[in-house]
Amino acid sequence: MKPKLLVIGGRPAFQKKILHFFQSDYQVIRAATSREALPLLGNGQPAMVLLEADIPDHNSLEILRHLQEHFPRTKAILFSTFQDMNTTIQAMKLGAYDYVLEDIDLEELNHKIQKAVRILTLNEKIPPLKELESYSQPAFTLIGQSKAMRDIYRFIGLISTNTASVGIRGETGTGKKLMAQVIHQNSPNREGPFVTVDCTTIVETLSESTLYGHEKGSFTGAVESHRGLFEMAAEGTIFLDEIADLPLSMQGKLLRFLQDKEYQRIGGSSQKKSNARIVVATNRDLYQAIAQGKFRKDLYYRLKVLTIYIPPLRERRDDIPWLIRHFLHKINREHQTNVLKIEDRAVQLLMEYEWPGNVREMENLLTLACVLGKEEVILEETVQEILQRSQRLPQNHPALSTLGEAEEEVLKRALKTTQGNLTQAARLLKISRPTLRAKIQKYNLQP
Repeated sequence: MKPKLLVIGGRPAFQKKILHFFQSDYQVIRAATSREALPLLGNGQPAMVLLEADIPDHNSLEILRHLQEHFPRTKAILFSTFQDMNTTIQAMKLGAYDYVLEDIDLEELNHKIQKAVRILTLNEKIPPLKELESYSQPAFTLIGQSKAMRDIYRFIGLISTNTASVGIRGETGTGKKLMAQVIHQNSPNREGPFVTVDCTTIVETLSESTLYGHEKGSFTGAVESHRGLFEMAAEGTIFLDEIADLPLSMQGKLLRFLQDKEYQRIGGSSQKKSNARIVVATNRDLYQAIAQGKFRKDLYYRLKVLTIYIPPLRERRDDIPWLIRHFLHKINREHQTNVLKIEDRAVQLLMEYEWPGNVREMENLLTLACVLGKEEVILEETVQEILQRSQRLPQNHPALSTLGEAEEEVLKRALKTTQGNLTQAARLLKISRPTLRAKIQKYNLQP
């Protein structure tokens, strides 16, 4: 049986055009007013409704609300000669599948209707994804059943009885911070705080104060005593993210802390003890950083003892279906969506994609598909469109190869423009002079 298409309102010429174009594939029913349409809604639920936004005898938003309450499976597309902002926003909030102009190309309209009807069909055929049992247990959970992930689970189990320092290595987006949180959660010091330090943001001139704290009056501007991050971590865990970017001057002090678990505030006279567990992470090759003179060899060997490598998602594709299930339930909770089904061909696209942004990119893609997809089922074309959009940037453009290289190039241009004047360069870049100095040192630039 052909799916039912109910057209409510619109000029007679528009209704005839719709009838002529769609009657071979749909059972087209026309109603000039909402009064005529409402009884037709109860006489066999239509798959699609084309609704005039400014229908004269009724408020189209009230009709949408009626559809949402009594015919939730029906998809509604609004049309009008003029599309205003408020009506569009309210219509989409009330569950309209789309809002188009009356003079829309009928092939384009047909594509939208076919897609909506396919969603209805797939929604009946595809069972909802069951929630992973592990999600409702710990606050932080690693997802995956590949051999690499099972090996990681065993490794975390082995180190869970002690507080030895741990290094985590993996590409951007693989979940290094999440793994650090899981290690903390399973450690003897799990009742203590979990403190994160982003080493890329530490200004070298303030790094010692940031990590170890200072006493009042110990330097200009120290108007009161300040606890450092190691002190804040107390009996918990301190996570040093992107350890390769920690200033060289601080790497020696970190090494001494790892050896003795003692530190001293700037201007302080007594040694303080810390039992915080140290977890560090990097997406860079530390041995290469050593060869470049940017990382201490002795610190490297100190951190190398217990090291976890998180493989990129392209090397553990067996985990992708598990991650899809996990993220869809997570997204529904966080964004009040209700998407628990995904077309098999969409899953296949996700399985074949290379995932340069790893697990983080997958979560972002699925969030976009759920929030903007207007559908209960994630379709193949929805995933295809998002993937194509993410790959439109030129792949071989040198200025876009990495974020760090782009930042370095901007810094070089600013210094060249201002002829090395740091005050003017900082003003041009809208950053502080200490931040500019830190970045100059980070990229080994000459002002």
